[in-house]
Amino acid sequence: MLFVICGIIIPILFIIYNIIYYLKRKVIYTIKDKNFIIIDDRFFKIQLSLSLVNAILVSIVVYAGDKYNLKFGLLFFMLIYWGINYSIKYIGILKKYAEIRNNI
Repeated sequence: MLFVICGIIIPILFIIYNIIYYLKRKVIYTIKDKNFIIIDDRFFKIQLSLSLVNAILVSIVVYAGDKYNLKFGLLFFMLIYWGINYSIKYIGILKKYAEIRNNI
């Protein structure tokens, strides 16, 4: 049952959410910040691509945790989910598709 909820339903909802935000050209909630400014719309393609990878990896980790009764399944779930989300922000800044502006 855990796999069905966390391994299928949540990743599908996450994919739908990311497609909507890609089409609306918005930054996803987990990395949204008032100082985080998008300079190039190519950022949104990276955001969508990595979010799709994120959903697939989360699904795999939840499946493995459920099937093999891994004690650290939830930890891996959180590390992958948050790690990839913050990677989106970091990669966007590295590629100069976004920047963090300090309000003075």
